[in-house]
Amino acid sequence: MFQEIKALASRLQRQPRTSANTVDKSAIDPTHYGFSEHLVTLQGVQVFVRTLGDPAKKAVVCWHGFARNGSDFLSLARVLSSRFFVICPDTPGRGYSDWIDANHYNFAFYQSLALDLLKVFNVLAPAHWIGTSMGGVLGMMMASDPRTRGLIDRLVINDIGPEVPQEAIDRIREYASEPQFFLSRAEARRYFEKIYASFGYLSNEEWDLLVIHSLRRLDDGTFTQHYDPNILKQFGGSQDPAIAWAMFSSITAAMLIIRGMNSDVLTLPLAERMIDSALRVRRLDVPDAGHAPFLNTREQISEISAFLADRSC
Repeated sequence: MFQEIKALASRLQRQPRTSANTVDKSAIDPTHYGFSEHLVTLQGVQVFVRTLGDPAKKAVVCWHGFARNGSDFLSLARVLSSRFFVICPDTPGRGYSDWIDANHYNFAFYQSLALDLLKVFNVLAPAHWIGTSMGGVLGMMMASDPRTRGLIDRLVINDIGPEVPQEAIDRIREYASEPQFFLSRAEARRYFEKIYASFGYLSNEEWDLLVIHSLRRLDDGTFTQHYDPNILKQFGGSQDPAIAWAMFSSITAAMLIIRGMNSDVLTLPLAERMIDSALRVRRLDVPDAGHAPFLNTREQISEISAFLADRSC
């Protein structure tokens, strides 16, 4: 297993544009997924995208959290790819996508990129959207905006609401704003296991993959986080809860709200208010997880799959 992980790390660091089309739809094993890699240009920005499944099938967009990247969805995407065309982008400033001007690290720009991304992959019918944290906010924006709401069929919102407690914003800012430098992947893993303990259960292989996709190598051979520190400049701005809740209440797409039961971002009162504020909402509480469930266990994947398949709501 170590040699496989090492080989994957080397390939991704040296050749991020390579592609493989070897989708295997057997039991969940994130170290043997099949996927295609794309580097697409959207509004002058090169965006790295992983896709799984048949492009002729209904699309599912998986958009990651604030300081994360599209690789977080590999376990989920591999299962969904038997029935869907799964699209997992790296937001600019994260992963293998371009770093851009700090003024463009904002939701309005991400929404315009998401619209262009659907066009690039020829997504003509309404797509399902699965968003973790920041990706969930973007999904709510897409599903509530009259210009884009028709593009979203079903919406899975992972551990985020229309507003976020200030204490949670401060916590995320604290760990994300501090540059980290590691002499080895083993040292980095210890760090990530600590700050991402709230993701819940990850297998040993999933932790290895998370570490690989969370690092970039510096010229001196050490490692640091795989995101642009400038993404923090647009993080945690002033909130307008009244407008945010009005936008959420206007969403007509069916929604599945996923909440880590220990989450400080999507607290229980916020989750309950979401259920009461829109017409087609159901909730999944994930035990032994905080912000945000990794959407990788069989139970979580089964619930998401059932929601996407259920046409009764």
